[in-house]
Amino acid sequence: MMDTIRVMVVEDDFMVADIHRQVTEQVDLFKVVKVALNGKDALAALAGGGIDLVILDVYLPDIMGMDILKEARNREYPVDFILVTAAQDTRTVELSMRYGIVDYLIKPFGFDRFKAALAEYRRRRTLPSSGPVDQVRLDTLLERKAPVTSAKSLPKGISALTLAKVTAFLEKVPGEILAAGLMEPLSLSRVTARRYLEYLAETGTLKREIRYQKVGRPLVFYSRGGTA
Repeated sequence: MMDTIRVMVVEDDFMVADIHRQVTEQVDLFKVVKVALNGKDALAALAGGGIDLVILDVYLPDIMGMDILKEARNREYPVDFILVTAAQDTRTVELSMRYGIVDYLIKPFGFDRFKAALAEYRRRRTLPSSGPVDQVRLDTLLERKAPVTSAKSLPKGISALTLAKVTAFLEKVPGEILAAGLMEPLSLSRVTARRYLEYLAETGTLKREIRYQKVGRPLVFYSRGGTA
């Protein structure tokens, strides 16, 4: 199960900061552990560790938000940033992207957009803590379409949209799965579910193992890790 994402809100208006705190904690797995009303407090909190994500305003009374972002990168703090600001100039946007922000929200914005940014960040934190990462999973996390998902390169009977749904679902499966395990969650027939699992096995995304039973047909199990 994924750990709670620890958040710091950096905003000089305490009323706005409290709103950001409340909205953040409405999203599953997010917990605001610090609210900083100025840059000095924000930098001190970052130095102390224990923060995964910073909701950062650009205009602060003592230190510009971009300087906080730059300092965090220079010191290689393991923390991510979502900018929440009225700053719309091209230089600020380009510089923040260069420093690796995960999102940029321009005030005023809707709370749905704010929650969507948090949910997307949570999705991107699904990399395993150890072991290899295959290309399909990485492309999914980075929202890049792998070559095999191109409609022109897929074999007959394999839809790019359905393949993406199957792949996304399998990311949540920690161990093995049978074709029947895809039927109800994805509204697929057994034949269709088996077809997509077989395709992923053939392309090396899944490992395929046949197990014979004392009675009845053998069962085919699929798991991540490539071909056997």
